[in-house]
Amino acid sequence: MRLAAVFAATVLALAPAALAQDLKVTVQGRDSIVLTPADLAALPRGKATMVEGGKSAVYEGALLNAALVQAGVVHGDRLMGRYLNQVVLVKAADGYVSILSLAETDPFYRTNPVVIADHKDGAPLDAREGPYRVVVDGDLKPSRSARQVTTIEVKPAF
Repeated sequence: MRLAAVFAATVLALAPAALAQDLKVTVQGRDSIVLTPADLAALPRGKATMVEGGKSAVYEGALLNAALVQAGVVHGDRLMGRYLNQVVLVKAADGYVSILSLAETDPFYRTNPVVIADHKDGAPLDAREGPYRVVVDGDLKPSRSARQVTTIEVKPAF
């Protein structure tokens, strides 16, 4: 009985640390970067509203575009021609993959932000959603808003 109590206390003590994890961002043809929780917190932040199960929630986190710029993607008014062929794959811990065009992540092309959320309604994401959830503001369904995001990859669509 005492062993079970010690185990439970240890799990609870380590739970917040388990949520704080690095995020790998890969751009094909360039070196990968790893963004720590501190790196993500230092990036420009935004808010995105999402309705799921009939309930509205406000997610807050680093702008996805800012993270991609850190990794070296072409952005802004230079994002044209062959660069518009690129897609962003958002990969989750459970194997789920969400796909966005690179232009959909850029404020030059889209007014609604796409965020790498670490907070929901002012509180840190729980273990079911976090440590990061990519939320696409303006989407009518949450299917592209992957939770438990571990990796973001940019590569040509074809």
